Amino acid sequence: MARDYAADITDPIAQEIVSNVGVWVDREVKPVAMEYEHADQFPDPLVKGMSEMGLFGIKIPEAYGGLDLSFECYAGVCMELARGWMSLAGIINTHVLVGYAISEYGTEEQKQKYLPKLVEPEIRCALTITEPDAGSDAQAIKTTAVRDGDDYIINGQKMWVTNGQRAGVYLAMTKTDTTANPRHKGITAFLVDAGTPGFAAGRRLEKLGYKGVETTELTFDDCRVPATQVLGGSEGRGFQHIMSALEVGRINVAARGVGVAQAAFDDSIRYAQKREAFGKPIFEHQAQQLRLAEMITKIRAARLLTLDAAR
Repeated sequence: MARDYAADITDPIAQEIVSNVGVWVDREVKPVAMEYEHADQFPDPLVKGMSEMGLFGIKIPEAYGGLDLSFECYAGVCMELARGWMSLAGIINTHVLVGYAISEYGTEEQKQKYLPKLVEPEIRCALTITEPDAGSDAQAIKTTAVRDGDDYIINGQKMWVTNGQRAGVYLAMTKTDTTANPRHKGITAFLVDAGTPGFAAGRRLEKLGYKGVETTELTFDDCRVPATQVLGGSEGRGFQHIMSALEVGRINVAARGVGVAQAAFDDSIRYAQKREAFGKPIFEHQAQQLRLAEMITKIRAARLLTLDAAR
């Protein structure tokens, strides 16, 4: 079935990659996804498989060792991962969007420092925006970064950080000017390395779903970060940089929805062919045929719209 899902991809190279990921999902992911989900266990073997396929470097420029493939390809890959287990698409999401932010807005020094390490990946990425009192309104954050010579001192708390305990570098949204008007002009993004003194991952937050991938708190307590770690090298552009990177994440999230819907439909078809009522499989009853037809029509529309947005 994976080849059928990949058939909507227009680029032949991307189509082959998405098809291969689909085969891997059917073979390696679907048999174990429920076990990982119920155990809320990080799927190290599956992450290793994604790494071996080069998926963590899918949007890293070739000059730094990545594949530099299209957003259409990335959307198709995320659909296939989510069709097997949505958490896999989450594990790759912040890694890809932070890598995109560095490749698009980072200084050459930052690109040389991080991008080659993100391909294998030697280190993985996390994005830190949300705070206890600031969710969707990102401009309301309270985490501050104050210039101190050649460094900045960061203080604050972040919440709901995906990959928070396993990342090697964190793209952190801070306020360097708390009086700026409009507020976004006072926001600066920093690349903070794991293990930086004063920076720590806190407790893992429990969730009702979306298991396997950790979601954590982060704290900055007089965390000293060199000025060279400001994304792009200058203050006041962090809001634009991070919002731009989140557009890449939104492709991932839309693709997740398509993948989960496709998996639900596949299960529905199998069930409808096995379950009997009034002497025949319910698949043969017209009312159920109409219901299934409406489902697949909506899923196909969502798939094509997502791929179109990605292109």
